[in-house]
Amino acid sequence: MKDIFEKTRERRLAKRMAQAETRAFEEFVDKYGESLHRLARSNARTIADAEDLTQEIMIAIARSIATFRGDSSLKTWATRIALNHCIKHRERRPEQGESLQVIAELHDSADGPATLAEHSELCEHLDGALGKLSNDHRVVVVLHEIQGLTYSECAGVLGIPIGTVKSRLSNAFRGLRTSLGGYVLGEDVLVLDTQQACANPFSAETEG
Repeated sequence: MKDIFEKTRERRLAKRMAQAETRAFEEFVDKYGESLHRLARSNARTIADAEDLTQEIMIAIARSIATFRGDSSLKTWATRIALNHCIKHRERRPEQGESLQVIAELHDSADGPATLAEHSELCEHLDGALGKLSNDHRVVVVLHEIQGLTYSECAGVLGIPIGTVKSRLSNAFRGLRTSLGGYVLGEDVLVLDTQQACANPFSAETEG
């Protein structure tokens, strides 16, 4: 019943957006804007680049919203559009960026300079480790670990089976463990989550 209500709400919101209702766009941004902006920041070289990329994504969503039919969730549909623009952005500007450093800067400044320095160092190592992954593996890590998407949502965004999502994550974790070396703690490794700059462990491997 809840799923039916949510799908109906999303279709109505999309219809209102297609009719250029200002309040509808505000509701969309309130619900999904932070997630889409976080995805942009994880794929941009600088904060300024991330802002431009986010604006590009929002414009693309506004132009395409009339095509939304509710076959997938609005979140999945919007994330798919955002990811396509992120991939194009990285192809245009392939230099390694500040993605994880930017996320580190979001951490509570009350932790103090020493803690922030540790986060910065860790995120620098993670940035390099992610850069060594294939695009397929990096994307699924970003979607699951940074965006907080479930296996099912990742599969919907990428258009692949859930089993393939799990396989790519497993292979990506293995590659990150190898690259991070001294940052590995037993069977776990310090990674990003959506609430902290860097966190431990990889919860994805035990997700139901």
